[in-house]
Amino acid sequence: MKKCEKALVLAESYSVSPETYFDDEMRGEIAETSLSAATAIDIAMWDLRAKMDGLSLAVVMGGSLKDLQTDFTIGIMDAEEAGLEATRLTNEGFRSIKVKIGKSLSEDLDRVRAVRNSSGPSAKIYVDANGGYDPESAARFWEKASEYGLEFFEQPVPADMLKEMASLRERGVRVCADESFTDEASLNKMIQLEAVDLVNIKLMKCGGLSPAMRLARTAKHAGVETMVGCMGDVGISVAAAAHLACCIEPRQVDLDSHLNIEQICNGPDVVRGSVVLPDMPGIGVGLKEGWQKWKTEC
Repeated sequence: MKKCEKALVLAESYSVSPETYFDDEMRGEIAETSLSAATAIDIAMWDLRAKMDGLSLAVVMGGSLKDLQTDFTIGIMDAEEAGLEATRLTNEGFRSIKVKIGKSLSEDLDRVRAVRNSSGPSAKIYVDANGGYDPESAARFWEKASEYGLEFFEQPVPADMLKEMASLRERGVRVCADESFTDEASLNKMIQLEAVDLVNIKLMKCGGLSPAMRLARTAKHAGVETMVGCMGDVGISVAAAAHLACCIEPRQVDLDSHLNIEQICNGPDVVRGSVVLPDMPGIGVGLKEGWQKWKTEC
């Protein structure tokens, strides 16, 4: 039996209702088969609960509806192209930019310099190496890039280098964990080692809104800031993540993935660099006509 088919069988074996959307046993069984399926079901249950209450998801989760400034990602490209992209984003109203690095120290520095020069001194810029640097290269990059006023360094070294991340922090690097951060156990280990300044919470990585809220509380209690990101998500999970961000007040919002793929959902819109959530029950987005061509058969 394929993973997605088994996940559906498990989900249908429960009397899933708004009253049991937070059932950890059910989510755990499904997540063992397919974490993505567990995330989808968790989001659907929260959406159903909010719609039955006639409230936006952010309100049901204990927050308030608001527009959220998001960054936009500039990938690994030559410096001139990155500068032009930064100019475009600035003209469109984006005030925060993520720059991908991790291939070549000199080329990465050129790219960041071009983005800073094009976006101006007030733009928030941070970098993401996706674990592409060794510890010494990460430290050298941060030192040389200090003049560009970077906010933080997302996943500078491979995921398992938690002690090295702690050492980078001791050398003044502001470290954000992404690939190193997957669940409560990994978060607690990083807290114990004092390895991070902030962590990137992604619904598709942690299993949905319910575990994401718990992780955010654990991080806040430990004095670790949060970021709400995405993993190539479509509009439905991006919108759910935006509602989460309305509740946990993250330092950074990185919800741009749905802008880079074919739009199969009617939102969420991004206007002048802000994710705009409609004031309506639930997550506020739905599938567009013709979405069935993307349907996955088990």
